[in-house]
Amino acid sequence: MVERFLNMLAGVRRPALAVAAAAAMLGGCAGRDTGAAEVWDPIEGANRFVFSINRAVDTVAIRPVAVLYRDWMPAPAQRGLHNALENLGEPVTAIAEVVQGDPGRAGTTLARFLVNSTIGVVGLFDVASAIGLSKTKEGFGNTVGYYAGVEPENGGFYIVLPVIGPSNARDGVGLAIDAAVDPFSIVAFSISRDAGWIYAGARFGATVLDTRSRTLYALDDLERNSVDYYAALKSAYTQQRAEIIRQKREKNGPRAELERRDKLALVR
Repeated sequence: MVERFLNMLAGVRRPALAVAAAAAMLGGCAGRDTGAAEVWDPIEGANRFVFSINRAVDTVAIRPVAVLYRDWMPAPAQRGLHNALENLGEPVTAIAEVVQGDPGRAGTTLARFLVNSTIGVVGLFDVASAIGLSKTKEGFGNTVGYYAGVEPENGGFYIVLPVIGPSNARDGVGLAIDAAVDPFSIVAFSISRDAGWIYAGARFGATVLDTRSRTLYALDDLERNSVDYYAALKSAYTQQRAEIIRQKREKNGPRAELERRDKLALVR
């Protein structure tokens, strides 16, 4: 089954590479190569408006619920929800790893998914890590950044998304591709439009709750110690995403960069 899935992914690798390359060019060209010097924020007024709404919603609803969840939900249940959400993301990670030219890693990711979905009871328990199948988390935001010929800090124009929060052109395109290739979303929407939206809403809500409960201390500390919370969050987000992409590009030194350029040349 693993081999069959990898063969299927190999069949879509070239068109997916083309999509990733196009998105990389979109992010790079639209955002200028500003590099690490600054974050390009041409719609700062609109971004600050959405940021203020997000902050109000967080203060009134999301943060209080996240605090209750963190303090009252038993730790094993919190771990189970987090594991299940991570398990749902494994197929997209495997697809992204194939597009990045690492089918071996994709095979491990798919094996993790199969083990955790069965022995791990629909992903509630991370049995795969216990037996030596290490976890990675990939998406097409990382993939676009991996192939883009600009500094990792340059993800195109900065944008604040409703509820989701900080993003940029590169990662916004990545989120859209992630959603488009997610097998669970495809199956849910193929059943019916209502089923698809119910699934998407439930998963999104659970992800927001899990993520917010895990970032309470970090975001509170950032807000408390910053003069301009909007600017501080924008900088922190950009640096974190850049570091992830830089490590991906440089994990094998100069050879990895040459291989990355060779892969990009395949779709030119």
